[in-house]
Amino acid sequence: MIKQVLGVSAVSFAVAVGITVTAAPAAVADTYCGKSSRGASVYAGNSDTSCEFAMNTAEAYHAYGNGSQPFRVHSPVTGQDYTMTCTDAGSVCQGGNNAVVYLRR
Repeated sequence: MIKQVLGVSAVSFAVAVGITVTAAPAAVADTYCGKSSRGASVYAGNSDTSCEFAMNTAEAYHAYGNGSQPFRVHSPVTGQDYTMTCTDAGSVCQGGNNAVVYLRR
């Protein structure tokens, strides 16, 4: 509407009158973290999941029966342990404090 009335873009108008325009932060999803010891590509699925935690989840997944039961994972970022569960295929692990980890072959 501002553009239609004034014939300028909203950003140009905001700059001309001294208004600060702030864009919403981009969501972080599917951040590649590396390869697990068994060759799976490991991804942090959201901004609540650090790569360190994602890598620890992948290693715990492999060590504790490929996620068939809930398992504990240590977060080097928070210093706490969290319970994670994975799909039968192991492609998605969730738990902790809203953590999401993707394991892909």
